[in-house]
Amino acid sequence: MIRAVAFDMDDTLYPERAFVFSGYRAVSEAVEAELGVSIYDELVQLFDSGRRGDLFTPTLARHQVRVEECYVRSLVAVYRAHRPTIAPFPEAETVLRAIRRRYRTALISDGIHEVQHRKLDALGLRPHFEAIVMSGELGREFWKPHPLPFEDCARKLAVAPAQMVYVGDNPAKDFITARSLGLRTIRVRRPGTLHFEIDLPAAQEADVTVETLSDVLDVVERLG
Repeated sequence: MIRAVAFDMDDTLYPERAFVFSGYRAVSEAVEAELGVSIYDELVQLFDSGRRGDLFTPTLARHQVRVEECYVRSLVAVYRAHRPTIAPFPEAETVLRAIRRRYRTALISDGIHEVQHRKLDALGLRPHFEAIVMSGELGREFWKPHPLPFEDCARKLAVAPAQMVYVGDNPAKDFITARSLGLRTIRVRRPGTLHFEIDLPAAQEADVTVETLSDVLDVVERLG
């Protein structure tokens, strides 16, 4: 019997690129105030082209601005500390309310925990979860696919892992450990999200794949 449903956050409950672009806007405002250069559009273009990692240094270099590593670190700090302008996917709150009426609910999310908590507050979704597990609070070595976040979540909800469903988006880390612990799994494979293109062997994929959160409740009841 399924008693609880746990959700990933980034690209499962809201579009992660919205956070990225919100951070780029904060960084661009800081750079423009200090250096008189606007870099927001170029950061977005580089990200959309598939570039990752330090985009600040090459973008500033295009404007003939050379910066020290310490300045780049300060921009990373601005990115991480900014108050994000993000919103849940349109159906997210309706789905969470419907699931809460029938099951216990939780959030399991990787990342720097202070950043993840700011995201959750900006989304306004905190009241929908009985348990919140930010793996960054456990330690970087315990980010998914480590089993501890799932085990900690089951403990907080007072359910067995086999009585839980986990809903995520990234088969590189979201499902293989959850399945090994006995959780049932659902992948939300929404076009336009950062991990949409990932295809992995069946052992690493979810039990069921859907395109939006709207199908999650029906799938949970079928899995149960």
